[in-house]
Amino acid sequence: MITDAYTNEQYHAHPAISSSDVKAAMKSLAHWKGAKRGTSAALEIGTAFHDLVLEGGQTVLCGPETRRGNVWKDAKAEADAAGKTLLTEGEYYMVSEMAESCLRQPRIHALVRHPEAMIEQSIFVTCPETGLELKCRPDCYVKEKQVCLDLKSTVDAGPHRGEFEKQVFGLNYHVQGAYYAYVLKLAGLPVTYFAFAAVEKAPPYATCLHVLSGDVMEYAHDKMMNVLRRIKRAEDEGKYPTDWPELNMIHLPEWMKLQDE
Repeated sequence: MITDAYTNEQYHAHPAISSSDVKAAMKSLAHWKGAKRGTSAALEIGTAFHDLVLEGGQTVLCGPETRRGNVWKDAKAEADAAGKTLLTEGEYYMVSEMAESCLRQPRIHALVRHPEAMIEQSIFVTCPETGLELKCRPDCYVKEKQVCLDLKSTVDAGPHRGEFEKQVFGLNYHVQGAYYAYVLKLAGLPVTYFAFAAVEKAPPYATCLHVLSGDVMEYAHDKMMNVLRRIKRAEDEGKYPTDWPELNMIHLPEWMKLQDE
């Protein structure tokens, strides 16, 4: 099923497996099963950034200078009731600059403003191997170009080794890419390129468009499928272990030894 009728909250409340579930299960099945979705200033900033780039910022409000006091409390209650995201003045300025920087990148602008772009549509499929119900909500998908685009706010959007690449593998963004591509393919929406629009959260709010290579996607797909199999097995058995040892010995790391030489 592909639908634009689901709100973000309805999508997250749906019990199907998401890419966040897969990434949590990569740490352990216990961390996946016990995970709780909450809210934070960082998540609200991310939501506002996405809305400004993808939807023009219709649900983003500029609030008081700080998140303290009754002025903020009253404004927050009013924004929540209206289904909108309230930011402080500083946060609103920051995400506005980020969005403008992102949209100045010609390739990103061409994708998110493409006349046939699917923006934050909820997709639900059944995995043919595991039987698990899967879901994803891509920021932007353009069938004509077979491109799926994901927005990432970050401290370092750079193209060099150790910059955004480090976050891709450290935070398992590559597994997210493979998961989205898999779900989209099952929904009849092929993905040739999975891309990240990485935008820095500090001046000059630099933007870089990153594309996962074929070998990265293949590697990540294998890891993702292994996790789906583990989730299916855990659900069948009703067991969600950490697989941690009863006792772990901590040794002096090599980098500390070299530091003292």
